Amino acid sequence: MKKLLVVLLLWASGAVSAQDPDALDLTRRLVSAGALQLALNRVEQSQPRDTAAPRWAEWEALRLNLLHQLGRQSDLLQRANIMPANMPVAPLRGILMLAVRAAVGTGQGALAREHAARVLWQLSPGPGEAKELRLLVIESHVADRQGNAAFHSMLRYQQDYQPLDRDTATRFVSALLELGMAKEAVNWLGGVDDASPVKLLLRLRAGLISADTASAQARAQLAKSNSMVYWQVLEHVAVLQKNRALQIESLETILAGARSPQQQAGQVQALWQVYLATAQEAGNQNQLLTGDDATWASFAARQLSTRPFVSRALFAQLAQQGQSRETRHHAQLQIVLSLQSGKRELAALRLFQLAGIEVDAIDHQARYLLGGIADSHNLPAVALRFWQGLNTPANVGAEEWQLRIAAAALRAGMVDRAAAALKTVLINRKALSAELAQRSAVLAQEILDAGKTDLAKELFETLLPLAGPAQQRSVLFALGRIHEGTSQFPVAADYYLRSALVADGRPPDALALQARLLAALNLARAGYKDDARMQFEWLLRNSKDAAQLEFSRRELKKL
Repeated sequence: MKKLLVVLLLWASGAVSAQDPDALDLTRRLVSAGALQLALNRVEQSQPRDTAAPRWAEWEALRLNLLHQLGRQSDLLQRANIMPANMPVAPLRGILMLAVRAAVGTGQGALAREHAARVLWQLSPGPGEAKELRLLVIESHVADRQGNAAFHSMLRYQQDYQPLDRDTATRFVSALLELGMAKEAVNWLGGVDDASPVKLLLRLRAGLISADTASAQARAQLAKSNSMVYWQVLEHVAVLQKNRALQIESLETILAGARSPQQQAGQVQALWQVYLATAQEAGNQNQLLTGDDATWASFAARQLSTRPFVSRALFAQLAQQGQSRETRHHAQLQIVLSLQSGKRELAALRLFQLAGIEVDAIDHQARYLLGGIADSHNLPAVALRFWQGLNTPANVGAEEWQLRIAAAALRAGMVDRAAAALKTVLINRKALSAELAQRSAVLAQEILDAGKTDLAKELFETLLPLAGPAQQRSVLFALGRIHEGTSQFPVAADYYLRSALVADGRPPDALALQARLLAALNLARAGYKDDARMQFEWLLRNSKDAAQLEFSRRELKKL
């Protein structure tokens, strides 16, 4: 850690350049330390622009690996699609392996197979890589709902990699069951663990056990484990037994737990269909007249406490086919509230997110709730989509609402939108509470870290007179960093030193020491050698950090 800090300081002083081998090594060490975004920033700053430059391919491989780890699969695929023709084989193979995984994960099966074919037939993958690629090709066929292609690829894989391990056999069975191919899945019945829920589902779907037996076993296992496969067993049991309430309960639970976009979209479609079929049956049984929305709504409300699944089906009917906008909006809100109270909030989110319903057609209160669900599950772009155009909620302060939008926009990569929201908190203010100032400073710093220097500078300059001393330190430090980045060394030194002096009179903490050191570096760069010497000497008297002391002695010798 000491050596890493010294190298970081050297980089800050300009002693480590992009072409220095230590630059790439340092960036890899940042990755090992878990600083993924910081490492990506270093890649973007330091990678040579010329693709023919030495080590460009190593930088590019590291960049795409970071994009993969940060979940930025679309950015990864965009760069992987334009690799230069002279790319060395080893890094290119690693990059295309990442691209195959990313394409499968984002449901782009054809692209995954294109990259996989190039690796398999042109880039001489190792045995382990080839094996993984063939499994990914199978998954790409499953994602594209190409059942026959997936099944025949499985058979060829089994032929080449006998005996098939239990995990792979289970993956094959699960995929084929998802595609409605229980007959084909029986090929791997013996390879699945007897205790696996997948085996129970396969035996039920293949007609090897009765619905009652499967239901009893699934419920017994759900008491120990909430595996979604057991709910799939119960959903199939419900279809066989024509139990609409159980079918809705199962589909809602499966939807809440579905991981892939394809599974989620399929479950949403199935759930809406079952909702409407159940509502029609309930309406016929209770002699509800089509178009009499008030009677349907009253009947649905009476079912909420005793038959919540049927109640949601009735509200779903009104949400889609209600005569008036008010009726549809009321029904939408009741569905969201009911699913939330039933601990199926993700089902509510996906039900409205993936059903092709225009956001403007959804009740405003329901949109607030759905956006909050998305935000709490780290889906900021989805949250912003539901919140777009809404006024400040009645139970939330205006500043709090804008800070919430700014934070979500940053997590979604919408930096300009985040800055606009933060500006509304800062403009025309004479002061800010310590909490608001602190949160605003953190958001402005994230905007700076995202590379939006001009936006961040404007925000920090607006925030500086509004903040108290505790927040001013970080604001001044950030302004020093901004001016240092544009080679305005005297101005940067001024901000850094002001940041350090805010805490004057107290024992210096880590931020004050760092600000002093950076002030000294920028004074030296500006040619103010005597001023720089004073700061380095101050550090030698006051710092106990061995790396800072070593660095200060080294820089003093240069003055």
